[in-house]
Amino acid sequence: MSTFKHYISKVRQHGLRKSAEIALSRLSNKTYPSTINVEIMTVCNLKCRHCRVTYHDSEIPVQSMGFMEFDKFEEIAARIQKLIKHANVFQFSTIEPMFHKDLFKMMDVVSSYNPSISFPMLSNGLTFTEKKVNELLARNVPVISISIDGTTKEVVESFKTGIDFDKLINKIKMFREKTHGKISMEAVFVSTRQNIHQLVDYPEFVEKLGFDTININGFLANHADMANLYLYSEIGNNEVEEIYQCVIEKCHKLGLKLLIPSLKTEPIGCGLSSYMYIGEAGDVSPCVFLARQTPLELFSKTTVTDPVIWGNVLKQDPLTLWNEKNYSTFRNKLSSRNIPDPCKLCADAYGVICSNRTVEDN
Repeated sequence: MSTFKHYISKVRQHGLRKSAEIALSRLSNKTYPSTINVEIMTVCNLKCRHCRVTYHDSEIPVQSMGFMEFDKFEEIAARIQKLIKHANVFQFSTIEPMFHKDLFKMMDVVSSYNPSISFPMLSNGLTFTEKKVNELLARNVPVISISIDGTTKEVVESFKTGIDFDKLINKIKMFREKTHGKISMEAVFVSTRQNIHQLVDYPEFVEKLGFDTININGFLANHADMANLYLYSEIGNNEVEEIYQCVIEKCHKLGLKLLIPSLKTEPIGCGLSSYMYIGEAGDVSPCVFLARQTPLELFSKTTVTDPVIWGNVLKQDPLTLWNEKNYSTFRNKLSSRNIPDPCKLCADAYGVICSNRTVEDN
């Protein structure tokens, strides 16, 4: 029954046609990835204490600190063009893509190989300018997910180091006015003990700003001193469930789509079984957390991940890498709810962060 509900939630999330496309892609994921992510930078415009990016090149080693050169991206794109032609989605970085000066040129390179590929974006919103919004409108950007983790200046600025709440709100309003609904707006709320009290009023807050979807994420801790922030547990969290139920009812009334993570950990795997992650030097890894040494904490257990590198697209055939036996086995474990050893302390493997959220659609 839980498996059935999982697939029903995916249909609600993506729609029947898109779900069918994804299913067909996953049937052939022994051949091609449906989503490709290239890490075009290892820096961010913010320095949030809770974020792994803040520890790049100090606690977390990276191969290239800074921004990927456009020529390097062109080289990588040319090498993976066969994969691009079969992919549905292309993502730029796991950080703040619009912080890169060559983002739109890079998008055009990818589109030259596959004109129908889409570019969903995740942003903290501070990089928005009218010129950049116009550039997004000129390309296949179906949705932008904007991180806004509260309803007040005090709460938002205490969570994201260096963010200006008033500036962010003005940028969001500008984005809404320029796009006129042509790009779907998703509000991302990373739920913690410090902001969960504001989630009750969050639907009205974001609806007035023009958002049509709310994505609630759990908090993934990199260090033991951050473990007090997350709300999920091995037995769930009844108090937060009540808050979620209130938010569900409000979203139904307001016509907002809502995605909610579980509050009870279960080993169900993450959503990366049909996803290819390519790091800043061309290395292929299961995800950003396994691309380099990364500290993780879950229920008082800590680890520093060892990098899992399947190969390099600049040195080996990308399609051969994707179909390599160990890589395929790793992905199959994720999709069959068999958590690989390197992922044991990643909270996203247990349905409580963002990969396997329940969809409440209106």
